[in-house]
Amino acid sequence: MENFKVRNTIEEDFVDIADLGEKCSPMAIERNSIYHIFTKYFKSTSFVAELGSGEIVGFLLGFISQENPEEAYMHLLCVDPKIRNMGIGRALVDQFFEAASLKGCKKVYLITKPINWKSISFYRNLGFEEDKSGNTINIMGTTAIKNYNGLGEHMVVFFKPTK
Repeated sequence: MENFKVRNTIEEDFVDIADLGEKCSPMAIERNSIYHIFTKYFKSTSFVAELGSGEIVGFLLGFISQENPEEAYMHLLCVDPKIRNMGIGRALVDQFFEAASLKGCKKVYLITKPINWKSISFYRNLGFEEDKSGNTINIMGTTAIKNYNGLGEHMVVFFKPTK
């Protein structure tokens, strides 16, 4: 595989991000307007991984909490399934942590579906911990927050200090 670089998003990236997001099941697929909002208004904490050819092969969309500026949230992370396990996801997460840390964040949060074992394993390997506070439910050995995203929408909530 050719080398890739990680850079901040630009507004025009949202169409390519939306197309790539279609390939990242079981990740939530957003409306194009959500991708557009991130690439326009949260570009300092949203990133793409790009091949030398200019093809976007991964993205991370995130933001700093307006309620608690010491917390950041990784909303979506996607790497093209054809080229996973090449360090792209880790590079995107590392870039997000660097940006969040520079902005004074102390902790990063994210959520994932309890059925998304690849995602759960990936985040655990990066040192994220499951949030076990609140009303939890055990789903196939994973601690999820019960009804986190609505009735029956249990989610695994992960967090990690920025250092």
